Amino acid sequence: MKSAWNEVQPNHIYQVFKSLPLTEEGNDGLLHLYQPIIGSHAMALYYALLGDEEDQHENEFAHIDVLNALNLGLPDFLTARKHLEGVGLLSVFMKEDPEFGKIFLYQLEEPLHPQAFLKDEVYSYLLWNVVGERKFNQIVERFKPKKVDTSAYREITSSFSDVYGALNEESFVRKSSKLEQISKDYEVHGKTLQLEDQLDWKFLIDVAKKKFIAESNFTPEFRKQLLLYHNLYGLDELTLVNMMAEVVSLSDGQVDSKALAKYMNQQNKTRPQKQTVAQLSPDDQTRRFNTLKQTGFSEMDLELVQMSEETAPVDFLQAIKREKHSFVTDSESWLLKSLVEKSPLPNSVINVLMHYVLVIQKNSTLQANFVNKIATDWSEIGIKSPEAAIQHVRQLVKESKEKVKRPRTPYKQQPVRKETLPDWVDNPTEEVEDPAQQAAINQRLQEYLKRKEGEK
Repeated sequence: MKSAWNEVQPNHIYQVFKSLPLTEEGNDGLLHLYQPIIGSHAMALYYALLGDEEDQHENEFAHIDVLNALNLGLPDFLTARKHLEGVGLLSVFMKEDPEFGKIFLYQLEEPLHPQAFLKDEVYSYLLWNVVGERKFNQIVERFKPKKVDTSAYREITSSFSDVYGALNEESFVRKSSKLEQISKDYEVHGKTLQLEDQLDWKFLIDVAKKKFIAESNFTPEFRKQLLLYHNLYGLDELTLVNMMAEVVSLSDGQVDSKALAKYMNQQNKTRPQKQTVAQLSPDDQTRRFNTLKQTGFSEMDLELVQMSEETAPVDFLQAIKREKHSFVTDSESWLLKSLVEKSPLPNSVINVLMHYVLVIQKNSTLQANFVNKIATDWSEIGIKSPEAAIQHVRQLVKESKEKVKRPRTPYKQQPVRKETLPDWVDNPTEEVEDPAQQAAINQRLQEYLKRKEGEK
């Protein structure tokens, strides 16, 4: 199972590089603009790495030292590091050394100048989303460039040629090649937040037109805003269009980008928080799986647990459908999207639910009413891990079998109240009837998912 220990370990060596010293404007940007987004741990890590870079006596450091200095565990360190990477403050390089193992090079990037930060709609939106509108407006006023009213004056500034005369063109041409090289040496390309563009813009715009949203809305800036929502919240083209339709002006088909940002923020706050599986070290993971084996979980069960935790629901559903020689329908895509966004079930549990419906019960499709009933039941009883979901289904199947075998109560005898089983437990024998087939499907799923990961 992938964990922080698979990426970096306390004894791994790292070096730090920054092309130029941190500027005063960069420091202001870190404190007031970046910190609300990246958090205190990432902020402390940036300054700790900056201190290492300025060390005149050492140029190689062990991760254990920065962990101790910041009082961070390895998972928290890795999370903080990735927060820096995600907003363009850190570039990470790694090489394998035959003697020391992994060696990392941490290249600190200069923060954007506050004016450039606030001019960028993506960064501004991220900051606004974290600090709220009132605080955001205060920050905007703090860093707004000052302007002076010169309307009552007449400009009398002297030009360069008036003061220094014309350039010696012949001398300039002779030195131009060296000047060009110097210019290239002084180029510093800051790293900014990179958004992955996977949207089908032609499809999105065609659907938007049908919702009376004008094509003129889709300027490069507005596309960047939509791309941000896609990357932040996983929203597809249809959902983005439906969100735009909530704030579009019916008179001219124009979408107010600020109204859309506010609506998007409100929608995001109403989404339930997902339960996430804590990252375990390899030793803890081994102990976990050994415990599961001792309590009756088979190797096939453990494979399902591992796959469910390592695979996104969309990929998991596509893998099952592929191995059943079928395809994911539009209604299934919408159903899965609704489950991921609205239900409190972790994605790993949603994967087990799909496996139960499509593989164990051999249904050809995910029917909304049926799947939502199971998801509601699992949410109410607080199932938060794939092994808990497997165990719960097993218990219900066992109770269902016993109910079938139980002798009928005599007519005159007062019936004893029993907890009723959910109506979706309608195929109790298939859970254990064909383990060879299930194992084969699980194996093919693993092979498919590995191929898919390799393609990425």
